[in-house]
Amino acid sequence: GLIFNLSWNNQEILRSPTADPVVTLTFSLMVIVLAHFAGIANKGFGGYLKGYVKPFALMLPVNIIEELANFLTLGLRIFGNIFAGELLLKLVAGVAFSHGALTIIPGFLLELLWQGFSVFIGSIQAYVFVTLTTVYISRKVSE
Repeated sequence: GLIFNLSWNNQEILRSPTADPVVTLTFSLMVIVLAHFAGIANKGFGGYLKGYVKPFALMLPVNIIEELANFLTLGLRIFGNIFAGELLLKLVAGVAFSHGALTIIPGFLLELLWQGFSVFIGSIQAYVFVTLTTVYISRKVSE
């Protein structure tokens, strides 16, 4: 996430790129494509496709659904967390300016506290994304 959001006439000009599902799902798609490419490069095309029907052929639909679920959860996890953090920052800013000078200072302190927490959550999400990326790739290249 970004520390500052820039808006003009209720239109966001500058916001976190990962608060957009298109960006996070594109990252997720790149990871899934990279994992498939690594699996094919390691096992060959035929050996890679055989992995989808092990231990028996009825596992093919389950494995295809798993691939779709991996793609969606990897991208939407980051989007949801960053978007929710930005939404809460907007709500806190709205409260800060709701009653003039009486709420500006507590709202500003709450905004700083939440921004620090948002950076912490963003760091955890980056770690989870990288960890899941390595897990997905390792599952494709190992037996």
